[in-house]
Amino acid sequence: MVSSSAPRVSVVNFNSPELNQLALALARDDRLAALVRPYLNKQRAWERWLASVPLTGPAYQQTFGRRLALDETLAVLTDEAGVLPDILAAAIGRAQWISPSVRRDLTARLHMQVREAVARRACNWVEHSDCIVGYEGFALPAFTKAKALGQRAAVLNYPVAHHQQRRRVRLEEIAREPTFETTWPDFDDWPAGHEQRLDDEIDLADAILVGSTYAADSFVAAGISRSKMRVVPYGVDLETFRPGTSAATKPGFEVIYAGQLTQRKGLSYLLRGYQRFARAGSRLTLVGSAVGNPNALAPFAHLFEHVPHQTRPALAERYRAADVFVFPTLIEGMPLVVLEAMACGLPVIVTANGPGDIVRDGVEGFVIPERDDGAVADRLERLHRDPALRLSMGQAAAQRAKEFSWHAYATKAMAVLTDVSQQRFVGSTAPALA
Repeated sequence: MVSSSAPRVSVVNFNSPELNQLALALARDDRLAALVRPYLNKQRAWERWLASVPLTGPAYQQTFGRRLALDETLAVLTDEAGVLPDILAAAIGRAQWISPSVRRDLTARLHMQVREAVARRACNWVEHSDCIVGYEGFALPAFTKAKALGQRAAVLNYPVAHHQQRRRVRLEEIAREPTFETTWPDFDDWPAGHEQRLDDEIDLADAILVGSTYAADSFVAAGISRSKMRVVPYGVDLETFRPGTSAATKPGFEVIYAGQLTQRKGLSYLLRGYQRFARAGSRLTLVGSAVGNPNALAPFAHLFEHVPHQTRPALAERYRAADVFVFPTLIEGMPLVVLEAMACGLPVIVTANGPGDIVRDGVEGFVIPERDDGAVADRLERLHRDPALRLSMGQAAAQRAKEFSWHAYATKAMAVLTDVSQQRFVGSTAPALA
């Protein structure tokens, strides 16, 4: 075993950006035992060939090719698992000729296979690690083995609010907004025993890493000790997401939203709020993939332009062309899209349900009550009639975003791992078996 002052870490991930960034920082600091995850583009010969073929190249580069290893050292230390079901799930998810219900069922089953493959593979690295950081749903086998071996810390990365709160809010929304129910998948889509699996991971974890105070509070409400929670806000790629060059005031008023088109993000409140505000020359753009049956959006179709999922550079360009970003989410961990919009110099209109730690009401934008389309309309009107306020808030947003680089996230997260590992090493009486 290495010294607990600089623990050797294995990271078990699906494809969350925060764990990819943490693994990268650990690799550069010579503290990463392995990154265990599904497919990663390591720029191998066959991957370079696939990207160059005219028929397959564009599709590959826009899908799996974007999962590019961030560093050569990280690529070497990445142990891939569940690659075939991972690729099949992506292919089926884009097969529009398959009915939505069948497509959803098949992809859910394949994602379960991916999870099990990654979770099993992670067990191979427990004996070589002082600390295991696992993505929720992927961590249980490795955590169980770590506890059996002793003197190994288990840190659970949970990218959203506690599942009990997600279920409660969803049921509330079905009662409030029944026409949008189809945009919020049912928990019955989860495999049998999945919530128990999440509970077991939470129980075994020495610490739970979340991106916001809102997420941490949801765990405390579910009976988890606050001492177990570690809040580290996520980061933003400040090279890709940056303000545009100053230009003369442009005509019109561009409102933008980015994220999945689902009621979990407060979609109905956004659409009704914009409908109440809509002015001549204003435009709403929704960027992202529709979730479930999009029929709920049909009555509002005349109000917005829908743009499918964008690459990060393309999304940054859209942010720079807009005037305000609106994200009235109901339940989050810490939404990266808010930071990305802020980094591009956009004032934001958000709820406190995830973005509350990074957006200060009246400074970088507005923090509004949840489920309040009237507040959406009111804040849009304020920004519409006051270009100077838009400018000052946008400048403040860009400045604020600089505090949340990925380097800052990784530095704080690694400090959490060191602290938890030291506590585990000192407090454990079990012999080390490595």
